[in-house]
Parts: sequence; C-alpha cells; structure tokens
Amino acid sequence: MLAQVLVSSITAGAVYALIALGFVLIHKGTGVVHFGYGDQVTFGAYLVLIAQMTVGLPFWPAVACALLLSALLGALIYGGFMWPLRRASLLAQIIASLALGTVLREFVRAYMGPNAWPFPFLLSQNAIPIGGVLVVPANLAIVGISLGLLALLFVLFEKTLYGKAIMAACDNRIGASLIGVRTSTVFLMIWMLASVLATVAGVLVAPLLTLSPDMGLIGIKGFTAAVLGGFNSLPGAVIGGITLGVVEALVGTYISSALKDMISYGILIAVILIRPQGLLGGLLVKKV
Repeated sequence: MLAQVLVSSITAGAVYALIALGFVLIHKGTGVVHFGYGDQVTFGAYLVLIAQMTVGLPFWPAVACALLLSALLGALIYGGFMWPLRRASLLAQIIASLALGTVLREFVRAYMGPNAWPFPFLLSQNAIPIGGVLVVPANLAIVGISLGLLALLFVLFEKTLYGKAIMAACDNRIGASLIGVRTSTVFLMIWMLASVLATVAGVLVAPLLTLSPDMGLIGIKGFTAAVLGGFNSLPGAVIGGITLGVVEALVGTYISSALKDMISYGILIAVILIRPQGLLGGLLVKKV
C-alpha cells in the first residue's frame, strides 16, 4: 500500500517541481514573485487547444506551436510589463503579476468559455502491474518528461555558456554586468524559459485535472513547493515539489482525502513561520 502511494505521488510531485522551478527562476533572476504564474500554466494548456481548433494542427504540432507562443508571451511580459517596472516598488510588481494572471484567466474564459475541456493523456490510462505496484503509463510519461526536462535544465545551467550567464546574473547581477554579461538579455531569456516551463506543466497536468480557466489554482502548489525547497534554490524547487507530492498523497491516503489540498496551505504557513529560507535556501541578510 505504501509503495503504491509513493509511486502515485511522484506524478503530482514532478509537475509541482516544474511549476516551482518557474517561480524560482523568475524570482532568483529578476527579484519578482510572479503570482500570475499559475494562470500561465493554464494558458499554456489552452494554447494547445486553440492551435488545434483554429489551425487544425494535430496534437504534437499543436504542442510545439504552444511552446513557441509561450516563449513569445514570456518576451512580451518582460518587455511590456517587467522591464518598465524594473525600478518600481515590490508591491507594484506583485500587483502587475496578479493583474497579468487575471488577464490571461479571463481571456480564456471569454474565448473558450467557462466549461471544462477534455485534454488528451500522453499515453494509456490503463494501469499495469510492475513488481506488485500498479503503474499508469500516462503517469510514467508525465514523470519521464518532467525528469528529462529537469535534467536538460541542469545541463543548460552547468555546462553551457548561456546557462552560466543566467546563473551569474541570478547570483550577482552587478558583478555579471561588470564581466560583460548583458543582464537585460539574460532576464529576457529567464522569462521566456519560465513561460515555456509553464506550458509544459500545463500540458502535463491538464489531463489529470479539469482544464478550465480556474485550473491556475495549481500555481499555489508550485508556489508552496518553491517556498518549501527554498525560493532562491533551483535544486530546492525540485525537492520541494517531490516532497509536497509525497506529503499530499500520504495525508490523503492515511488521514483524510479532504485534507489533501488543504495540506499545501498548512505547509506554506509552517515553512514561513519555522524555516522561511526553506529546505535548501539560505537567509538573505540586507544591511539598511
């Protein structure tokens, strides 16, 4: 029973990790907490349906089109909202991110309607027994794609010049500028990459949840995972996402299924009160 619960929990945890990674990338690089990121996850899934309905693309070409459009959306968000607000107060940036999420949510509600839309699973939903544990191929696809993407991001940040430029700008934007890194270009890349991650997460999670304009509430889970792992730690985002998925599954199975969603809020409050730097994050001390 426990093994089955743990295997099932990894699916949700992998998606939470992707969403948390987007939160951390944006915050670590630009200092912005993008509270509209959950709505970007929803919008990315809707982009696939819009590409299928308006252009008549098959599923996988529609996904590729949605990824390209989401990268463009990230560039527009940076150029149209965050670059003009780069010297604004933190409160103004937070309000802008909330407004952006509302615009995306209400756009899909007006264009696609308030009702739920079916979204295809990547593989079969029929469970197969492996070593005494039932495994769903569709869930395996979600976990495999999530882990593969996380591995690619690790290679990007650790082995490529562009990735190292991103990490340098995230750690010390002034120092990065002094050694020739164009931080404005790096921040643009961060927003584009985070937008692509949001669309991938939306495509993976839409079959598991009801694809509706309000699916963006899953952003709360990603935000909780980011806080749990440490909001300035990319590995922490992954660990926080998997941990949250496991804790949710254990609570829902052994205590009460009614507490499964509420546990995210409890973890968020507990981490903020007890260990605000998260599992892998460090305390940031500012002299005033």
